[in-house]
Amino acid sequence: MAINLSNTQKAVVDYLGDNLLVIAGAGSGKTRVLTERIKRLILILKKGEKVLAITFSNKAAEELKGRLVETLGEQKLNECTYIGTIHKFCLDIVTSRSSAIGLPDELHICDSYNDRLQIFKEAIESIPQIKAKYIGTDTKENQKKIKKLLDNLSNAKRNLKFAGDYANKPLIQKLFEEYDNMLIQQGVIDFDDILRYSYQILTERESVARLYRKIYKYICIDEAQDLNKAQYEIIKALAGNEIGVTMVGDPNQSIYGFNGSTSDYIERLFLDDFKAEKIELNENYRSSKKIIEAAKKIESSFEVYGVCKYEGEFEIFNFDDEKKEAEFIVEKIKRLIKNGHPDVENNDITLEQCAIIARNRYIFKYIEELLKANKMEYTLKASAKGSFSSESDFVKAFELGIRLLVNSKDKIHLVELSKLVSSKKKYKTFEELKQDKDLSEQWVLLLNILRSAWAILLENDNEIKFHIAIKKLKNYMNNSQLNLDDHELILISEDLKAWEEHWNCYVKNSSAGERSLANFVRTVSLGSTNISEDKGIVLTTVHMSKGLQYDVVFIMGLNEGVFPDYRAVYADDNSKDNKQLIEERHNMFVAITRSKRLCYLTYPLLKNTNWGVKVQKPSRYILELSGIK
Repeated sequence: MAINLSNTQKAVVDYLGDNLLVIAGAGSGKTRVLTERIKRLILILKKGEKVLAITFSNKAAEELKGRLVETLGEQKLNECTYIGTIHKFCLDIVTSRSSAIGLPDELHICDSYNDRLQIFKEAIESIPQIKAKYIGTDTKENQKKIKKLLDNLSNAKRNLKFAGDYANKPLIQKLFEEYDNMLIQQGVIDFDDILRYSYQILTERESVARLYRKIYKYICIDEAQDLNKAQYEIIKALAGNEIGVTMVGDPNQSIYGFNGSTSDYIERLFLDDFKAEKIELNENYRSSKKIIEAAKKIESSFEVYGVCKYEGEFEIFNFDDEKKEAEFIVEKIKRLIKNGHPDVENNDITLEQCAIIARNRYIFKYIEELLKANKMEYTLKASAKGSFSSESDFVKAFELGIRLLVNSKDKIHLVELSKLVSSKKKYKTFEELKQDKDLSEQWVLLLNILRSAWAILLENDNEIKFHIAIKKLKNYMNNSQLNLDDHELILISEDLKAWEEHWNCYVKNSSAGERSLANFVRTVSLGSTNISEDKGIVLTTVHMSKGLQYDVVFIMGLNEGVFPDYRAVYADDNSKDNKQLIEERHNMFVAITRSKRLCYLTYPLLKNTNWGVKVQKPSRYILELSGIK
């Protein structure tokens, strides 16, 4: 089926120069253009060559694959492209080439902040000078200092720093070295290491970089406004002077500064370093007139043409308190679903077409209570939650066991599992724990069941029978001897269902030859199997709403200090650096432009806090937008 493209969109798709920057404003058909450009590049590939497409999220990767597979078919798509996040691509580099820089094979991801914090504390404990300098008698103050030190180290890693870069600060250098060594001793690396070690491999082993350049002839980067230093430098190291790079992004939607991201990489550095051509997509194919008018008030640089035929709605409401605000939103959604709206296609609105956006997840407290009371289905998207998150003790033990099966060096999760089974013993190995008969009668019985499931996973590494292990666990749940509480059984059932979904997603997105239990665990750690369909109304923070769109959007809790965030306001008032406040404005722009047709802004005049009822000021954005009728 032929795709209708504007002249500007066609110029992007057909561009045959080396490097291209596409500034794609909200609603400009960015995903469609990126899809068509990849299809165009595939036509000029030679046998064995591929297009590397880097997306910002796993969900975006799935959407892009879905669009391409419709015309290319699955076999052609797999032969000619690699589509995924930069962490997924770089993890493949590290796990396959780790020995090139002296790292051990079979490294895994330390995906929990608390696990990293525990290892970091052990590193501090092992260095008396560090302990004397930073650790005092105040436990709470110590915790703050340790977290700040770890955050500083993570920031250094995101800027591609190694311990050797701190020779002029010997204590910090020693701590850096000790933390890295302790991670490796446990057979793990942290998220920042995935990019850092990939960069080291590509820059220190030219033969490896040349190999990748033989395979990947074009790189396409989505959401390029959110690149940080490590990501940008990896792309530079990979591309060299041989690979054509297309970056697509919108500076007005740069909202990940807290991760070191900045739109400078596309607005200045990419143009200079790659001598890239620049094309701007200013057409808007999505948003109603009112949405565009509001977006322009927030970001004056937002320029669009090709006006949408729908007028749309953009309205602001205030309420006595947060409960009244939540009640209004729920009732408004009910009316829209019942009556529809002429500016929405077919005059029909469903729960899935509605989203409620807030600056942080705590704003959703009352709206969640009301949605539950009204039996209205909803999905909460508040954080990029990892996939090792079972609620039941039984399945939690199962997943901890999986980690220990693939990584015998993992002491953190061995200790965690021993605590879970209520043992005070210090086990040296996972096998020792599995065979312990001194545990409670219940845990001896449960571990007996789990041992049989773990054994199935180890039967044949060339054919992982994960679904059979899950089926065995399900069957055991009907065992009356277990005497489990009904609520616990429900949790177990839901947890096992979630693991089935992880496995099915992994199988769908991998070939039989590359599957292994270790690879599955790494894929789960990356969140690559955590792709589920949103059901009902979507409640989402601004950062999690990136790339999504809805006919009806409510932006709630719009008080000064909430949106914009108080930390950004404070930083602006107390320094000359207004970067945080600029990013807050980008956040508001992103929130508004998630709406295709109808957008409602709400805020309470009073808020119940632990310190009593407090008067709330409307957000500065409310004041700026109040003129839109």
